[in-house]
Parts: sequence; C-alpha cells; structure tokens
Amino acid sequence: MQARARSVAASVLVALTVALASATLSAGSTSTAERDVSAGTLTASALRVPGADERPNIVLVMTDDMREDDLQHMPLTRRLLADAGMTFEDAISPHPLCCPARAQLATGQYAQNNGVRHNRGPFGGFSALAPGREASTWFREAGYQTGFVGKYLNGYDPHDARPAGWSRWDALQTGTYDYLDFSLAGNGERQTYDDAYVTDVIARHTDQAARDFARTGQPFVLYSWHLAPHYRISEGRRRMPPAAPGDQALFRDVRPPSLDDGAFDERDVSDQPAYLRHLPEVDREAVVREHRARLRSLQAVDRAVESLIGTLEAEGVLDETYVVFTSDNGYSLGEHRYVGKDVLTDEALEVPLLVRGPDVPPGATSDLPVTLVDLPATFAALAGVSPGWVVDGTSLQPTLHGEIQPFRDTTLVQTGSSVEDGWSHRGVRTDRYLYGVDGTDGFLYDAHVDPDQLVNLYDDPAYAAVRAALERRRTALLDCAGWTCNQVFGPLPEPLDPSAPERGRSSG
Repeated sequence: MQARARSVAASVLVALTVALASATLSAGSTSTAERDVSAGTLTASALRVPGADERPNIVLVMTDDMREDDLQHMPLTRRLLADAGMTFEDAISPHPLCCPARAQLATGQYAQNNGVRHNRGPFGGFSALAPGREASTWFREAGYQTGFVGKYLNGYDPHDARPAGWSRWDALQTGTYDYLDFSLAGNGERQTYDDAYVTDVIARHTDQAARDFARTGQPFVLYSWHLAPHYRISEGRRRMPPAAPGDQALFRDVRPPSLDDGAFDERDVSDQPAYLRHLPEVDREAVVREHRARLRSLQAVDRAVESLIGTLEAEGVLDETYVVFTSDNGYSLGEHRYVGKDVLTDEALEVPLLVRGPDVPPGATSDLPVTLVDLPATFAALAGVSPGWVVDGTSLQPTLHGEIQPFRDTTLVQTGSSVEDGWSHRGVRTDRYLYGVDGTDGFLYDAHVDPDQLVNLYDDPAYAAVRAALERRRTALLDCAGWTCNQVFGPLPEPLDPSAPERGRSSG
C-alpha cells in the first residue's frame, strides 16, 4: 500500500514537472554552462518534498600539490567558484605534506593531536591516524549522507578497514599515483582501470555520487580528492604528471611564474636552514617542463569542477550546496633552489581556497590568515553539526556570510620527519613574520623588508626581541588544542634595524 502510494505521488509529481518544464521552456530560458540544464533542474527541484531536510550540502574538491598561482590557468574553476563565491587570499596548508595535510582535513586537528606527522615512519601514513578520528562521523551520525571519492591518506590500501564515517566509499586503492592504471573501492565493489585517466574517472564517480545523494532529498557531504598535479609514480619511477587526452599540446609556451620570483635559484643560500643550504643550482629547463606538465594535468580537474557544478544544478541542489576548492599543500618550483613541498616557505604553504554557496557573496575576497585546519570546523558550523571532539580550527562561517570576524594573529606551522619523534621544523606565521626551528636549525623572515625570504634573520641581533617573542608564541602553540590554537597574542616588538619600516611601533 505504501509503495503504491509513493508510486502515485511520484507520477503526479512527474506530470507536474513536465508541465512546468514545458511552460518554462516555451517562455524562454536563459541558460549558460551553469544553467544549461533547465528541464533537469526543474525536475529535481519539483521532486523536493516540502518539509524535507533543508540543511545545506557540502562538497570539498581538492587537488594534490597545486600552487596557488596555478589557479590562473583554471578558467572554469575561477568563473564557477571564485566569481560566484569567495576567494581566501591568504590560505595556507600549515603542515605542507600530503598525509599530514589530509589528516588535518579528516580530523580538524593539528598533527600533535591527530597523530599524523609525516607520510612515512612510525608517525606517518594512514596507520598513524588516531583511531576513530574521522570527521565524516559527525555528519553521518547527524543524518547526513557522506561520500568520499579519490585519493585518501597516504598508505591506505585495500586491506585497511573502511573509515566508519563514510556511507559511500570510493577511494583509490591501488595505483594511487599512476594516473592510468589504478583501482577504486567502488563502495564495496572494487573497480579496476588499466586504460583510463584518473581525473576523469574521479569526476564521473563524484558526479554520480552527487546525483544519487541529491535524489534522496537528504543533505550530503561529499569529498572529491583529485591526484593532479602530483607527479606520476609508475613502475617505481617518478615521472611527469600525464595530461588527459586532448590536453597534451597545451601550455607549450607558458613561462613558470617562479622564474620571475626573486627567490628562484637563489644565488647565496649559505644563511638558509639546512634543508635549503646545500642544494645545487636549479635546472631551469626541468622546472619549465614540470610546470607545463602540471598545468596540463589540471585541465581535467578544471573540467571536473564544471561538470560537478552542472550536476548539482541539474539535480536542483546547487543553491543549497557549499562547494569548496583547495589543495592539500603548495609546491616550490625552484624558489630557494628547491623543487617540492614539506618545507616552511611561502610556496609550499600557500594554497588556493575558493568557496561558493548559500549567502556567500559572489566575487568576494577575504584576507584572513586561514588554514586547512579551519575547514572541518567550518563545515560543522554550516551544517549545524556538533564536532565529536575538540577541533583546532576556527569556523569561517561568519566571514563566508559577510560578517566581520575576530581571528587569531599567529598560526602554528610545522613539518614532520620519518624518524625519531616524527618532528622536523615547527614554528609560527604572522602577517609579517615566518619563524621556525628544529632544535638545532632555525629561520626568521621579515615580509616587510624581504618578501622573497632571501635573508634569514634568525641570528640577527636587531631581531633578538622579535625572535624571543615568536619563540614564546611557538612554545605556547606546540601542544595547543582547541581554542588555544587560535589565540590573539597582540603586538610584537619592532626590530632594532633602522631599515625596518615604522620604527617605534609594534607589528603583528
């Protein structure tokens, strides 16, 4: 009887939908790539039952090792997310390496609290994640549908247990870095691909998950974590990230912006921390080749964002969905002679962060010093869900909704190690300074006088008081948890160097 009643109701709704669609289309509809789904949108919208759960959906799209300036070459993502939402112009990954960064997003906590300090070693990889610490459980227990597609934490493989918080689980299981030969969990029915492009497959699976979730009428959280533009690992060898079919000829003449950075192939690195001090000069042509290959690999992600937005629009749920785009960490392309991540420099720390969604003003920008650790707290606030444990980030909901938001003035930044206690350099970042130590080695940069971070002021007597104050903040944050990670410490002393601006005043 209930099934028959549902069938009759569905038939009435479909008939009403067709009539509405016909009337709308005959009257003329103004659609773009984002609107090009008029009949499908009406159908999905008409099927939304009054009184249904109206909490917002949350979708997180993430790339792997993407620089903030790579976004210049993703026009679809900029148009559909940045122009339609908010750009955070000072976003960072405070632990700029794949697994620790992903663990922060999985838990809403820094590494000292979630257990993951590196990709490998006793404090590295998926196995180091604190048991049960998966923020998706907050949403699932609150009645949300939860789905994951793509690259999860490093070290996760088919033999590991499925994280409990995900009602739909479609993580890469084998060939994680291969791009062309890989398998996904398939929500319990493993799917293997040996002649497909991983970004396109993740995009299709993401779209299908969004479609299926939307049609239930219940809210959902969906993570779509791409591999690009991470380098390829195939048959044990590191290679350039391959392009999707049709993209191989792109960007043949593009010049890497790092070549014009004052820190590129830094001439004198003798004062830099040890991990930069002994590097050889940069192979300029290799940097050019890698940059172009990375951009080519990102074009499929750009199209995936467009496809996802189109799917959400077609299902009638775009207007109640927050879509967030970021990267797990940044990437250095020859600055300070370094190529890669896992260092505390601007190039490795900085990531793109775009958000569109309900009540987010289109084309807006924010200069708050936000981090990936803030995202789980933000998602919980937007969904009205209580975190299941103490989180170390701050919700960005007020800023997203156009409100003025008090914010921390000092952020913990750190890198890990695969040996000993799992730590390497740990430090702090303010709007002026970047400071860190590893016990024997340290650095201090002043962005007001040295934006390219060419001069290490760690041993400069003129900055002794600044260094001491930053060390006190670092000490206070090393074991922070919850609100103690988000303190406002107040002004810092000015350096004694007469070349420093605004002498006699305090700085942050």
